[in-house]
Amino acid sequence: MTFGVASTRWWEERGQHRKDSRDIERFLGWLQAQIGKKTAVAAIDNNMVARLVATRRAEDVSPATVNRSVTEPLRAILTRAGDMWGQQVQKIHWGGHKLAEPQQRVREASAAEEAKLFAALRPDFHPIARFLLITGMRRAEACGLRWAVVDMDGGRITVHGKGDRVDTLPLTGAAMAILRGEQGRSAEFVFTYQVRHKWGGKLGSRVPIAPDTLGTAFWRARRAAGLADADLRLHDIRHTAATRLVRATGNLGAAQKMLRHSRITTTMRYAHVTDDDLRAAMEKAAPVAAIVETPAAEKQGQAAEPVADPAKKNAG
Repeated sequence: MTFGVASTRWWEERGQHRKDSRDIERFLGWLQAQIGKKTAVAAIDNNMVARLVATRRAEDVSPATVNRSVTEPLRAILTRAGDMWGQQVQKIHWGGHKLAEPQQRVREASAAEEAKLFAALRPDFHPIARFLLITGMRRAEACGLRWAVVDMDGGRITVHGKGDRVDTLPLTGAAMAILRGEQGRSAEFVFTYQVRHKWGGKLGSRVPIAPDTLGTAFWRARRAAGLADADLRLHDIRHTAATRLVRATGNLGAAQKMLRHSRITTTMRYAHVTDDDLRAAMEKAAPVAAIVETPAAEKQGQAAEPVADPAKKNAG
C-alpha cells in the first residue's frame, strides 16, 4: 500500500469525522507532499520521520504544532495500516520523535489590552472573539460551531472538544446576544467573515472562519494595536475567560466545567487567582493595631530585669 492510498483511506475512515477535520486535511496534504503519494508505507522508517520533524520545525512553528501536524497523524495512519489493514509497517520510536512541549502558561489580557485589540481587529471577527472571551471555548471549537448544535430556546450549545468529547455548555445573555447577531449570515456555520481577497472566495461573500484565518486576524490586530511584544496569543483569550471567572467567583469547579477539563488538577493552574484574592482579604483583615510590639529592651539586645524569686527572698 502506498502512503497516498493509506492516508486517503485513513481520512475517509477517521480523519474527516474529527472535530479538527479541516486542520487534519491540511496536515495530510503536507505529509503527502513531503513523503510522496507513491512511497510505500513499509518504506517509512525512523530516518524519514526524523527528517519530516526537522523539516516542519524549520518552518518556525511551535513544538506542539509539529507534534499535531506530523507525528500524531502519521502515527495514526501507520498504526491503522498495520493493525487494521494487514500492511507491513516498520517499528517507529514515536517517543523519540515527539518534541517536548513547554508547560502551558496562564496569560490574562488586561482591560487595556482587550480594548486595543478590539479597536484594531476587523469588525467581522469581533463576534467570534467576544464569544471566546465569554465562553472560554477553544478557537477550533468556535470556528467549527454549527447552528445545528445551538439551542437558542434552551440557551445552550453542544461542544465537540478534544478527544472527540461532547459536552453541553450553557449560554449567558451576552453570548446569546452575539449568536442572535450572527443569525441569517450562514445556514450552516455560526461564525463567518466577509471575503476581501480573491484567494478567499467570491469577493463580498460570507465564508466560515477557519482556525488559521482567525489566528491571522488576531496576529494582525495585535501588531496594529502595538502589542506585538506583549507576549499575548490567541489561546490566551481562553485563559482570560477562565481567570476572570475564577476571580469573580473563587470557584475552580465552575471554571473546570466551563473549560471542560476532565480533571480538576488541570484547572488548578488558575488557583493563583484565588490565592491573590485570599492574600488581599487577609491583609485587610489584619489591622496594624493588632501587631504585637517587641519590648524595647529586646529590640536593643538587652536582657529584661529578672523577677526576684520569692523563695530566695524569704530565705534571706
